[in-house]
Amino acid sequence: MNALIDRDKLFIELHTTALKPLGFKKKGHWVNRDLGDLTHSFYLRASRFGNKEHAIFWIDVQVFSKSWHELIYPERPYRGPSEGPSLLSIELGTWCVPPEHTHNIALGTDIGSLTKELIRAAERGALPLLSTVETPEALLKHHIAVTDNPQYLAIVGLSRLLGHEQQAFDYMQTAKRNAVHENALRFLEAREKAIWR
Repeated sequence: MNALIDRDKLFIELHTTALKPLGFKKKGHWVNRDLGDLTHSFYLRASRFGNKEHAIFWIDVQVFSKSWHELIYPERPYRGPSEGPSLLSIELGTWCVPPEHTHNIALGTDIGSLTKELIRAAERGALPLLSTVETPEALLKHHIAVTDNPQYLAIVGLSRLLGHEQQAFDYMQTAKRNAVHENALRFLEAREKAIWR
């Protein structure tokens, strides 16, 4: 048994079965679909503590935008989907039944069942969500509707890119008022300067 090889085979099967037919292309631990203004991604995020006997991993479902990244983080060149900032990031395990936020492969793991569960999670949760956020406008609408954990920088950046200046400004002020500590406020102030540079 080699848990790392089994983990990578699982990710290949997820891509081949659920994602490739929809235009996703695999490169290493990334599977991406370029929609022009946005890129949808599935990322196999592996624990650094994984080994041949025990692989620990997560699969992140993400949305990236070159324009948004360059607006919010002009000091960081955009090199495509990466472990850096994204417009949306949800763990695929959120849609498993029951939800599984960490995946493990070890001796005795039923790889086939785990693979099938992650494919089902993609088909019944991640892909339907991604189908509703295929444009910056749709993604902005999604973020505004999610009131329990507002993604302020996503909303501010998308609003500004779409020409909604007052909305962008208002959300930035709300983000600063809601900053949980001084460092968070300093970070937002730095992003504000970058956005309206």
